[in-house]
Amino acid sequence: MWSRGQYIRIETTGRKTGRPHSVIVRYISLDDKIIVFPENSGKQDWVLNILEKPTVKVYSEYGVFECLGQLRSVKNLSDPVLSTFTRKYGIEIVRLRYWGQTKYVELKPVGKTSTSDYEQLVYGDLEAAFDSIAEKYDEHIFGNPVNSWLRAVSVGLLTQLFKPGGTVLEIGCGTGTETISLLRRGINIIASDISARMLRVLTGKAERLGVSQRLRVVQARASEVADKLLEAGYTHIDGAYSNYGAVNTEPNLERMIRGLHKIIKPDGILELGVWNKYCITEMLGYTLRLRPSMAVARLRNPVPIGKSRFCVSSWAYTVGELSHMMQPYFKLRRIQGVVVAMPPSNLTKYLPPQPWVNLLKKLDLNLGRVYPTNRLGDHYLAVFTRVEA
Repeated sequence: MWSRGQYIRIETTGRKTGRPHSVIVRYISLDDKIIVFPENSGKQDWVLNILEKPTVKVYSEYGVFECLGQLRSVKNLSDPVLSTFTRKYGIEIVRLRYWGQTKYVELKPVGKTSTSDYEQLVYGDLEAAFDSIAEKYDEHIFGNPVNSWLRAVSVGLLTQLFKPGGTVLEIGCGTGTETISLLRRGINIIASDISARMLRVLTGKAERLGVSQRLRVVQARASEVADKLLEAGYTHIDGAYSNYGAVNTEPNLERMIRGLHKIIKPDGILELGVWNKYCITEMLGYTLRLRPSMAVARLRNPVPIGKSRFCVSSWAYTVGELSHMMQPYFKLRRIQGVVVAMPPSNLTKYLPPQPWVNLLKKLDLNLGRVYPTNRLGDHYLAVFTRVEA
């Protein structure tokens, strides 16, 4: 009834603002009720909202449901609510995110309000998911050595492609792990993201570092940002890029491509960092761990939530699939595979100690430059130039 995945979106009403407040949460279904444990990171606004205004909306593939929320307590360690939640998500997740949490929210459906528009559901989940992690997003990137390596490689490529004084659009900027590097090099950036909170974090960083004069931010879906820029008079920007997320979570990718063709100048550059369908180290790693379903999870689109490293619907693309979608608007010029020799970010415990990691990085760069290994990494960076359609 609710969802086939591990996450669900709940929309509460803000206590002070009265505006909708969405969160993506893990859940279980029990006796026709939805059970949600708040994470153990302290007080959370969505729970406080429910205590004051218990009527909420729950979004699923099957529709939008109105529910009444109530805070309840776990009776003991053998409580079926706790044991069911632990079986679904595993003891590691429970220990890390929920250990010590004895309260949970019970949501009881009282009616179905509408049938879900799948695309709107995806966008709503995407915005809520990234809003919820904006303040800690940099820790997610720089606290993981593989994620840090992904950004180091992409920044190195972007500084080759775009020159100081140019104007470049970034799609899915997040908190600006690449944006800030380019701003510091004198490149003018139009940074777009679906999450307003991500953009606020980025703007604050740019102001503190004294580079905000070269930054413009736009809140928009990836498929709609070009239309917004056209309305603002942008028709000949030098190029655009989008790395490690937006391409793989945009349900209307072809619209995004057509829009970019309208605003990028002739022979302008488009660089895309894409979550690859074939990751040789992930396939090998999960096969050795006797988890075959995870080894081949990326082969099915959309990739199931919980197996994609995104908490929303996502799509993995081979180089060939992406190139086909780009025609006839952009021509492929270069592929750089990333995380080819290294384990992906969800398997970092298998990274060797230093100095072996540095040797792996050198090998990773070399394998990422040559065929066919540049098409077998966790991600790849694809460089296109605009052509006349």
